[in-house]
Amino acid sequence: MPSKNTNASFLYLAALTILLALGLALFLRSSAFIIQHITVQGLTIIPENEILKLANGVQGQNILLFDQEDLKHKISLHPLVQDVRFKRMLPHTLVIQVTERTPVALVVVPKGVLEVDAQGTFLRRSESWPKTDYPVITGITVADTIGPGQNLSNPSLTAALNLLGQAPKELLGQIGELHVNEIQQMTLYLTSGVEVRLGQAKEWKDKLNALLQLISDKEYKSFQQGVRYIDFTAAKPVIGR
Repeated sequence: MPSKNTNASFLYLAALTILLALGLALFLRSSAFIIQHITVQGLTIIPENEILKLANGVQGQNILLFDQEDLKHKISLHPLVQDVRFKRMLPHTLVIQVTERTPVALVVVPKGVLEVDAQGTFLRRSESWPKTDYPVITGITVADTIGPGQNLSNPSLTAALNLLGQAPKELLGQIGELHVNEIQQMTLYLTSGVEVRLGQAKEWKDKLNALLQLISDKEYKSFQQGVRYIDFTAAKPVIGR
């Protein structure tokens, strides 16, 4: 049978544990951990004030207990936001780390051009030409009801973005336009004015690397001004003048 001293010690430890837990809970909920400052990291396209506006309301909340999922959802409503993470700089600063969606192409529509990312998400519409050039995708029909942040869900656009995603970086800068026809045959128009007929495929790396090698060759450069098209639909490329 346990002694009275043992019971007393157990009760003392239990009471002490409860008091410590209660004290810790009160301390964590005190003004010592109230969010007073918010900083945003990772922005190159989005103005900082747009993120701070979406985070409105978190200032004044407890930095350890605020609803992270709710705040992440609010900030993710911005069409240019791909992902959001948070970092606490105790005791009063919340850091919002944003991963932006990156435009990779432009889609021409009747009322301007749309910036899209590699997944086909509509980022921004511009009535004039954007300051930063990206390959222009033509042959795509987009519904007027589509809004920023929505995926265009267009098979031809997906096929075109797949091609651009496999292009060497050195070649991307020389692609002015990528045209997709109704059966997803691809035709490139280089910034030099040369038409490149690529045909249909899902894997483009070999053709695109061969194209880059061809247009980088010194012999090709010697007569490129007379070139009208390069046909890659056959086993070997055909140069038309």
